[in-house]
Order: sequence, then structure tokens, then C-alpha cells
Amino acid sequence: MNTRVLIVLALIIAGIAGWFFQQQGKISPPMNIEASEVDYEATDIKAVQTNEQGETEYELKATSLTHNPKTNEDVMSGITMNWKPSDKQRYIIQSGTATISQESGDLHLYNGFSLVSEDKTATTKIEPIKVTGQALKGNTKSRQVYSEQPVKVEQGLNRFEASSMTANLETGEYEFGQVAVTFTPAKRQDKSLF
Repeated sequence: MNTRVLIVLALIIAGIAGWFFQQQGKISPPMNIEASEVDYEATDIKAVQTNEQGETEYELKATSLTHNPKTNEDVMSGITMNWKPSDKQRYIIQSGTATISQESGDLHLYNGFSLVSEDKTATTKIEPIKVTGQALKGNTKSRQVYSEQPVKVEQGLNRFEASSMTANLETGEYEFGQVAVTFTPAKRQDKSLF
């Protein structure tokens, strides 16, 4: 093949390529990728925390977990926590979202929570106490929890609402602020005494 034909063919191909790239418009600037605030993520979490004696203190299940290295907090969603802070008490805690600091033990449950307690040393059948609300804060190391928002409390057929709550989970002691109770007396029955 003649070199002139190859040169003309190369010029035609270069012209077509130049026209094609001109029709494509301007190339957008490269994407600017910023550093993420998350250093790891996981789903379907199952974790166990032990105390100094190697006994299981709590078991935790969550649908997802992300860790923020700046705050060193784990953010979890869809959590269920089976917590045994002492030989006397056991708690089942559920929440929509939670943050927990592994270093300090600070715990913050929000988007709704449920705290159900059981006394493991009771000799008679005692109904568990169930506390529900929007947000609960506490510390896994001090075993203290509190809510500054209204809570609903149920134990068997007994129910009341409170404006706040503080609880020592190790001893099972609760303190409620501004309690509101609705009392419905039994229906009156007129019967002769004799």
C-alpha cells in the first residue's frame, strides 16, 4: 500500500475523532472526594461484652453499625440489648437508634426505646417492669440510665406516666418525676349485707 494513502487515511480518522470529541461537549471537572466520617460499617451485628471476671455482661444485636473515628462512637440502628448488670437484675432494651462509646461507656438511645426489667432473685412471680419513651441516656460502666423526656411505665395491670426517670440497673431501683396515674375504681355493686 502506498504511504500517501496511509497518510490520507490517518488524517481522515484524526478528523473524525476530533469532530467526535468536539460534539461531546466539555469534560466535567474531576469529582472531589472528601474524607468520610465513618471508618467502618457492618450489618447484622451480634456482640458480647464481658466484665472483669469474664462473665457476660450484655449481648447486643443490631441491624447496622457505623463507627465514627472523630467521636469514637458506634452508631447502631435496630438494637436489642440483653443486659445483666448484676446477679439480681436482667434487662431487655430495644431502640430504633443508639450511640455508644466503648471508652466511656456512654449510651444514648433515641427514636423510641423499651426497657423491660426482670428480678432474677424473686421467690414469687413478679411481673416485669416495662418503661417506654423517646430517648434514654446512661452509662454501661456505672449501670445508671435516665430519661429527661416523658416515659410510660407498665407492670402487670398497673400503668402510669412520668415526666422523667432515673434508674440504677444494678440494684433495680427507679425514681420517677411528676407521676400521673389514672385510677379506675371497681364498679359499685349494691348487695344486702344480711
